[in-house]
Amino acid sequence: MFTTFKISNFRTHIDTELKIQDITLIIGSNNSGKSNLLAALRCFSKLVSKTFFDSDRDKTVNKSYYFGNKHSLSDNDKPIIFACEWQQNNTKINYQLELYCLNKEEEVYCKERLTINENKYENGFTNLSNELLLRTIIQEQEQNKQTATFIDNFFRSLASIYYYNFQPSSLKGQVKRTSKRIFHETIRGKHLNIANDIGRDGSNFQELIKYVKEEENETYNKFLGLLQEFESSFVGILIDKDGQTRWQFNMGNNNFPYYAADKISDGLMKAAAVALLCAMKHPPAIIMIEEIENGINQKNLAKFLHWLTDTPNGSNKTQFIITSHSPSVIREFADRIDCVYNVHLKKKKGYVSEITNLNDAIKPLVRFGAIKEEEVNEQNGIYHISPHALTEMFYNGVLAEL
Repeated sequence: MFTTFKISNFRTHIDTELKIQDITLIIGSNNSGKSNLLAALRCFSKLVSKTFFDSDRDKTVNKSYYFGNKHSLSDNDKPIIFACEWQQNNTKINYQLELYCLNKEEEVYCKERLTINENKYENGFTNLSNELLLRTIIQEQEQNKQTATFIDNFFRSLASIYYYNFQPSSLKGQVKRTSKRIFHETIRGKHLNIANDIGRDGSNFQELIKYVKEEENETYNKFLGLLQEFESSFVGILIDKDGQTRWQFNMGNNNFPYYAADKISDGLMKAAAVALLCAMKHPPAIIMIEEIENGINQKNLAKFLHWLTDTPNGSNKTQFIITSHSPSVIREFADRIDCVYNVHLKKKKGYVSEITNLNDAIKPLVRFGAIKEEEVNEQNGIYHISPHALTEMFYNGVLAEL
């Protein structure tokens, strides 16, 4: 599992460290840097996947991309840096990827550093046109298959981080970024990658669910089970003669009507998209979802979040990073506020996003009695706050200032 990410000089994040668990909640006001943080992690993953996998995507980190994402007020000689720590059993990998470009006339230069146990490796190359450290390390570790496999698993995990901002109109097929013909040609003859093929905003969801229903029986059945837990009246999906999805519900009295996707509620459609991600045979290492609460009924939130903490990924669980503006979501983290981070934009420091762990920030409030004694208790350094008190702190603006 990943334990830590560090981001330097990417958009508003000059020096950000995020420790993640099975599920991590990011809160903060609009324009504070939440989306920039998720974009940084996805960028990190894509840079690795371009060379780790046989990708037909452009393998070049061009100058416009570099200067478009580098913090505009940071010194030119300071690189964009992505770093992470990954742990499996008792072994840790620390990996860092640096991107340099002193001026717009030069090429982007990349440098890697990787540490596994006491072994350190470095590699430097231009434009990500060469292979990542993985190849070199595995060659050196041919006599140690276990180490080579461990490093291979790490890079595969890092290359499978996905970022979504699901939109109801896209999920219902009302916004089409990919034509049906191109979509089916893309997935025909290859292993289906639901996490990638669904699209960041969910624009391929309706086409994808049809394919899963026809070709991925195990995934489809698990998807049905999850969604029926969320909405007990949901029965299943029919594909009509025109190739459109029809969503069936049990309305009582032996009445099982079908509805077109555009007639389904926004919240149920978003839950369906997340259920499909959680039902994958091989879900990605990390799934990031913006504004997780949009359209989700408060009474279903606890069950909905339970999906995220119970999604397997081989011997590990898929880790989720979610953002929210809702007190209903925040109150669900009352017993695990160490999983919550607040993002602030410090304009006086040059438009820099700063991130604060809620458990660390609340410590002085507890110490000075700002939170009633009966509303909080501490176990092994982690504070557990009553949902009522946490919600009150949100409405009073206390959380926004932490």
